[in-house]
Amino acid sequence: MFTKKLFQTLFAYHWHIDSRLLDLAAQLAEADYKEQPGYGKGSMHDIFFHLMRAQNNWRQGIETGKRINPVNPEDFQTLESVQSGLQKEQTAWKIYLDNLSADEIEGDVTLTRRSGDVENVPCWRILQHLILHGMQHHTELAHLLTIKGKSPGDIDFIFYQCVFPNPEKWCIQRVSTRPMHHFSVW
Repeated sequence: MFTKKLFQTLFAYHWHIDSRLLDLAAQLAEADYKEQPGYGKGSMHDIFFHLMRAQNNWRQGIETGKRINPVNPEDFQTLESVQSGLQKEQTAWKIYLDNLSADEIEGDVTLTRRSGDVENVPCWRILQHLILHGMQHHTELAHLLTIKGKSPGDIDFIFYQCVFPNPEKWCIQRVSTRPMHHFSVW
């Protein structure tokens, strides 16, 4: 079940939604983009940075077994810098996923926590966590964008598959941000 193609498709979907939400956030005034809503992970900027940092931390962990160089928030003060950071993570993850075997996906990754404790975690669980973690924060971003009049519309996976049925065409560069609603999935 946990195949390479499955995770490549899910990550391509995740990156597509990242791009879509970033494009909409870029249409806002900086004050709106950085406004603190009073709940959750903070502003849209804070959430995008959190997504980038999580992708970076988990990629370092999965590749090396520990966090080598955590990203510094001071280096990512603008939407453009976070956007660039997310694109770099996307490129690094694509390379990692392209080189990952089915056996490695189903095997364990040995992670050393900051405390020094060592833990074995199935690789597929880390990959799944990143997708579901991203989904949580994508919905928070969609909510905050909608409040500001920039709803992303439907961001469901099924609509992504209707519009982009060939996930081998990775979305390293920006993909269309056309609305994905009004598709019949049955």
